Amino acid sequence: MADTAKSSQSQANEEPAEIQTSAFAVDLKKSGVAFLTIDVPDAKVNILTAAVMLELDGIFAELAKRSDIKALVIISGKEDNFIAGADVNEIESLTDAAVGQEKAQMGQAVFQRIHELPFPVVAAIQGSCAGGGLELALACDYRIARSHEKTKLGLPEVKLGILPGFGGTQRLPRLIGIQKALGLILTGKFVDAGKAGKLGLVDKVLPVNHHGFLNAEAEEFALRVLPNFRAGERGKVKRPGGLQNLFLEGTAIGRKILFDQARKKALKNTRGHYPAPLKALQAVQHGFALPLREGLETEARLLGELVASEVSKNLISIYHLTETLKKDTGAEKSKTVPTQVNNVALLGAGVMGGGIAQLVSFRDIPVRMKDVNQEALDLGLNRARSVFQKGVDRRKLSADEMARKMTLISTTLDYSGFSTAELVIEAIVENLDVKKTVFAELEGAVGQGTILASNTSSLSITDIASAVKKPERVIGFHFFNPVHRMPLVEIIRGDKTSDATTVTAVAFAKRLGKIPVVVKNSPGFLVNRILGPYINEGAMLLQEGAAIDAIDRAMLDFGMPMGPLNLLDEVGIDVGFKVAKILQEAFGDRVVPSAVIEKVSQSGRLGKKGGKGFYIYEGKDKRVDEDIYKVIDHVSQPEKFPKEVLQDRLLFIMLKEAALCLEEQIVRHPRDVDAGMIFGTGFPPFRGGVLRYADKLGSEKCVDKMQQLAETFGERFAPPKSLVSSAQSGGAFYS
Repeated sequence: MADTAKSSQSQANEEPAEIQTSAFAVDLKKSGVAFLTIDVPDAKVNILTAAVMLELDGIFAELAKRSDIKALVIISGKEDNFIAGADVNEIESLTDAAVGQEKAQMGQAVFQRIHELPFPVVAAIQGSCAGGGLELALACDYRIARSHEKTKLGLPEVKLGILPGFGGTQRLPRLIGIQKALGLILTGKFVDAGKAGKLGLVDKVLPVNHHGFLNAEAEEFALRVLPNFRAGERGKVKRPGGLQNLFLEGTAIGRKILFDQARKKALKNTRGHYPAPLKALQAVQHGFALPLREGLETEARLLGELVASEVSKNLISIYHLTETLKKDTGAEKSKTVPTQVNNVALLGAGVMGGGIAQLVSFRDIPVRMKDVNQEALDLGLNRARSVFQKGVDRRKLSADEMARKMTLISTTLDYSGFSTAELVIEAIVENLDVKKTVFAELEGAVGQGTILASNTSSLSITDIASAVKKPERVIGFHFFNPVHRMPLVEIIRGDKTSDATTVTAVAFAKRLGKIPVVVKNSPGFLVNRILGPYINEGAMLLQEGAAIDAIDRAMLDFGMPMGPLNLLDEVGIDVGFKVAKILQEAFGDRVVPSAVIEKVSQSGRLGKKGGKGFYIYEGKDKRVDEDIYKVIDHVSQPEKFPKEVLQDRLLFIMLKEAALCLEEQIVRHPRDVDAGMIFGTGFPPFRGGVLRYADKLGSEKCVDKMQQLAETFGERFAPPKSLVSSAQSGGAFYS
């Protein structure tokens, strides 16, 4: 590679030269502007692997010697991707902090070469510009970006349990200010080209309807900035405007206040379970007041500490899990191609129906919503409108876009318009007889190939499908509430559901931006099957003398987004009791509903939707309802329930059910269980998922703990046969 570069340099004074490498090409235009094009061969996106970075280092070293280059433009040869970041597999392989630090320093050194080139460097961005890709762009003097649906800029490293280690924590705050930079670094959020322009992250935004070529615009921009370029002024901190911002970022006292507040917010959001945001904050705070090189040293050291951590490995495992699910068709042994869904019909308005209608129309798919009266339809429309309005209020959507998307939702009191739908989603009352009646009616109003999907959370898809002549086209499509926020969709196959129906449902769920998990028809499906015993165990603990807040706090400390009793309030106590009865009918004494749930349900408490359950809800605030202790004849015995006991009982009852779901082939892979629990219930991602957490403990330890719990608290904790067998053979859920 070095020889090729030198050979090209010797020809530079004779004619425009081109350097060819496996991933890069340098092309010098007659204007004196050189283009460095990155196009990693045999890859959909550009990834900064160690080999690519080594090549890049050599190219920048050669370019620094060139006297015929006036300016350099770095551009991608892939239309929808600038650079997607570093190689996650290489990050995952790092287990030593010192090696991680060394890798960061090597990457920083490559990008520092950009910073030291004797001519201006422009990054021309279209498509995703993530992680190391954005850090490369930050090392450039200027950035231009074309507005495009796939143009997104961000530093998502904290989502992998690490921090930007190629200069991101140092260059971004110097460029756009501390507060704006922390908003990106600590959250891993992406911004589009327009937002990047407003932040000062890019210097010019090309409009979405721009018909020129990015190359031409980049060349023109490079020539325009050339007269004012001063290499010695690189890396200067840009002071924010406004007296308040000037105080917060321009003075030592102000910066201390700013960083203290950011740290408090990060601790509140992470509860101390995720070290990456705090270390990223440390890197920014320590490096901002120092020369760039010293700041980079701190960044590299902190990256090394994070990259070797268990949290990072678990978060990377979730990244791989989601990438695998993106490729899963839902019927891996079938070559069936999914049907394109261009029109959707929806049975049932209300909160859930309106939420589904909003989600479908947000993806620019027409949806026709039916209910029995206009009041219900109005409720569904208002629900969809309120979700859209929140997007407008947060500037994620324009008012015009909201208005256009709302026009995609039409309503009807009959089945008119249903005949053109490729997919019908039913979201009516959770009653089997009613659903069967509706499906029997529906079959005559739709086309022969229309898929009939039920949003049921607990009823048998096989039983629902028995009401139609073609049960192979009936499938479960279980959204979680709130629809627009919860990423999981359970795709439930009935006994006669076809592969064609399944792959179409999975493809459509992905089109909606959801994570689909295919589940066999079984009581509770996957998520409720595991959550039911967990919630019931929380009620059992309350029945035995533990306090409501102690039970829930134990699981918050473990990392769950809420405890089991709080979760029951969120689900609805009436719904929770109904699901508990269904699970008892299916699994007998293993899932006998706690007397607490029955008593609280009979007291008329509905949970959050009724303003009162285990907690009293007043606006955004909640507090334990002390009166509930009288309702359930509670005898307080807190000394019997230290946090470890509470956590063990709640976790291992969940773990047992998760293992049984795999043993009974309710799902096909361990990843499906973990995806369901992470994206459907918020099981702590930093622990990697319930089955990956079990692997961390070890199957032998899990069996021993379950046997101890079974001896003390009952046979419901007895370890499943598959786990006992795994413990004997030294096996694990993940090989």
